Amino acid sequence: MNASAPHPSIPAEALARQARLAMVLAAMERQAENLEPHPLQTLRQALQGEPADLSALVEGLVEEDLVEEGACLVRAERRQAREEPAKQIGSLLAPLATKAMARREATWQLDSRRATVRLGYAKDGGALDFDEGDVHAILLQAFRLEGFRLALDFGKRSRPSLRLELPLPAGAGGLAEWAEAELRMEPPEAHGSLMARMNRRLPEGLRIHHWDACPPYASPLGELADASHWRWECPADHADGARLRTAAFLRATEWLWEKGGRIEGRKQVKQLDLRPLVTDLRWEGNVLFSTTRAEVGNPLKVHAAILGLEPSALRGLLRLSLDLRPDPRLAQAERFEPKLKNMYEDAVLLSGGSNITLVDEDDDEPLRLG
Repeated sequence: MNASAPHPSIPAEALARQARLAMVLAAMERQAENLEPHPLQTLRQALQGEPADLSALVEGLVEEDLVEEGACLVRAERRQAREEPAKQIGSLLAPLATKAMARREATWQLDSRRATVRLGYAKDGGALDFDEGDVHAILLQAFRLEGFRLALDFGKRSRPSLRLELPLPAGAGGLAEWAEAELRMEPPEAHGSLMARMNRRLPEGLRIHHWDACPPYASPLGELADASHWRWECPADHADGARLRTAAFLRATEWLWEKGGRIEGRKQVKQLDLRPLVTDLRWEGNVLFSTTRAEVGNPLKVHAAILGLEPSALRGLLRLSLDLRPDPRLAQAERFEPKLKNMYEDAVLLSGGSNITLVDEDDDEPLRLG
């Protein structure tokens, strides 16, 4: 049987957003040839009920070292997949995936093929109404369709290693947005070519403008962010009131804003002083420029609290740039050299002419090296 209908308690707006995202992802798939590894394509088709030799399907995933990715796909597609094949395939892959993850955890430090990548991108125009989850799903789809194999994290249920740094809510845009991804191996192409391939998949308003490789020990950009610089074009009917509120804010020594949050694990309304978090507000005509501390939270709500508007009225608020502190880990790279040297020596030892025997408790026979 097909996946069950949406729960009646899900708001209509949320269902509409889900439907819109599904249309975007489907359009991306039609843009060009699907370069996802063939065993995963076959698995997707089987989950939708197409006849498949399950033994051959699983064998193909094993041969291309995609067992964990297959198990991850079964979990991700369980709501849309047909129930019977999803159960059968899931039961076949579960023990293999558990074993593969254990092996990956034991050897990941010796894997020199993995590559950490920072993607700089713009979110504007037709992409303004995408929220954090939408952008994450769209970038995952672009990686998948272009055949870029993302590494998996080490969570209880492994997921592709992709995260957005300082993500924006729906209604806000940015020219200096960042995502960080970990690839199973670095593609051989030039970065310009890689960005072009990703951009041909992305919907209007989302464009990648930086593809920067970085050391695996680099700090996440979210930890280095210091301040965001914003631009908002104020509609004429809000301009007078917004200017008065801006002037009042700049004169104030404290500007308390009541926001929902958790205090000791319980949902409560708490007060936040916005005055030290917004360090600059200035008008150029009907355009407001502002600077906020990176930890400010939802920029639409914060600006709305200052200007006396609803957050929806701030649609089009645009992050122009992001100030980043120097990465202390990169400045102390020598601290990592002993670890990297030891990892290299271990790898040489294991690949050389030694007679070391590795025993996997799940295998009947030991693996003999040398």
